[in-house]
Amino acid sequence: MPLVRNQVFHGLVLRSQDYLDNDQLLYVFTDRFGIITFWLRGVKKPRSKKHYLALPFTYGKYQGSINRRGFSFLNDALQVQQFEKIATDLRLNAYTSYIYDLVLRAFAAGEVQLLWFNKIMQATKLIDQGLDAQIITNIIEIQLLQPFGVQPNWHSCVIGGETQGDFDYSLVKAGIICQKHWAEDEHRLHLAPKAVSYLRLFAQIDLQRIGQIKVSANIKAQLRQTIDAIYRDSVGVYPKSKKFLDQMDHWQI
Repeated sequence: MPLVRNQVFHGLVLRSQDYLDNDQLLYVFTDRFGIITFWLRGVKKPRSKKHYLALPFTYGKYQGSINRRGFSFLNDALQVQQFEKIATDLRLNAYTSYIYDLVLRAFAAGEVQLLWFNKIMQATKLIDQGLDAQIITNIIEIQLLQPFGVQPNWHSCVIGGETQGDFDYSLVKAGIICQKHWAEDEHRLHLAPKAVSYLRLFAQIDLQRIGQIKVSANIKAQLRQTIDAIYRDSVGVYPKSKKFLDQMDHWQI
C-alpha cells in the first residue's frame, strides 16, 4: 500500500522513542488504522513547533500520511489533550504504561481494532478519573488474553461443566473448577470464591458501565497473583513496565 496522504483519524499515544539525533518514533493506537508508527522529524529540536505531538498520555484528532509498509508521518493535530493526572502521578503512569505495552504486544501493526481502541481509551479515562488503577488494569489483562491466544474457561467448571457454586482456578486445566472437583487438582490456586467471581466478571464486563470500584486489599492481592501466574505460564509477556510496576509495589511496603 503506498503512502496515503491527508488522513484524519483519532489516536491515542502509546509510546515514544528517540530516533536519530532530533527525531522520534511515535506509536499511536488509531481508530481507523490500528497501531501506527509515526516518524516525527526534528521534533526534539528546541524550536520545533510539533513538540506537543510527542507528549506522553495524549489523545486527539490528528492529520497525517499513512504507510502500511514503513513509517507514517504525523503532520498536525486538529485537537489534542493530555491525561493530566496520569502524566503527573507516578503510580497511575506505571499502570497505564503497562496497559499500553500489552496492547503493543497483543496486536500487529496496522491491524484495525476499533473495539480495542475504544476499550483502551475508556480504561485510560477511568484511571485518569481516579478509579482503582489496579482493577482497571486487571480487567484489561483478563480481556487481552483472547488476543494473545489464551482463552481460560471462566464460564463453567472445566471438569464437570457446573456454572453455580464456589469455584477455584486451575492453571493446569486453564479454567475454573467447582468445589466438587477441587481434589482433582492439588495445585489449584486456593482463591477466595469472591476473587474467582471477580475474575469471571472481568472477562465480560463493559468498561463503559463502570461507575465505581471497591475491592478489598486481600482480594486485590489474589487477583494480581492469579493474573500474573496466567501471564507467566500461558502468555510469556513481561514488559519492562510490568517489572517497574512490581518494583513500585515493594516501595510502598
